[in-house]
Amino acid sequence: MQKNALRTTMLSKRNALTHKECMKLDDLLLIQFQRLNWSNTYSIGSFLPMAKKNEPNSLLLTKYLDIIIPDLIISYPRISENGDHMEFYEQTDHLIENKWGIMEPAPLIKVLPNQLDTILVPLLGFDLHGHRVGFGKGFYDKYLINCPDNINKIGISYFEPIAKIEDTQQFDVPLTQCITPWNIYEF
Repeated sequence: MQKNALRTTMLSKRNALTHKECMKLDDLLLIQFQRLNWSNTYSIGSFLPMAKKNEPNSLLLTKYLDIIIPDLIISYPRISENGDHMEFYEQTDHLIENKWGIMEPAPLIKVLPNQLDTILVPLLGFDLHGHRVGFGKGFYDKYLINCPDNINKIGISYFEPIAKIEDTQQFDVPLTQCITPWNIYEF
């Protein structure tokens, strides 16, 4: 399947979910998330969920990690004003809505790519090879290319993978893992 077709299909599926269905899927995602090995995670980059777009509740996942990992550093992305890249900043209580309607932390303490052990990656769909489709701006691929090779890149999806995304590019950075409400995929 081509990226644009997968993006359209998955957006339609996500938009059809009710709030109650999303809450149930989030609970199931947390169960899978708890099965992952967190012993070498001290700094994690996550994302703030876009509730209006039925995005998985990553806050539920990071709250779990904050409980089990002492002194965990949690950070969230900020997209640059001109929209050409993103950077991660430590979590803060002060959030700002950007021009795309995405909540972002106030830019206080920057976290560099080599300071992260794990990144939770939002996505619309993914394939059995770890390739993902997001909203098409390429923010995560541009960021992940600058991260160490051993960083754990975990996709979070309400839906199971397709067999293959046919139009991947050389700049697409594959995931190392992806969780769905029913499975954990390793790549």
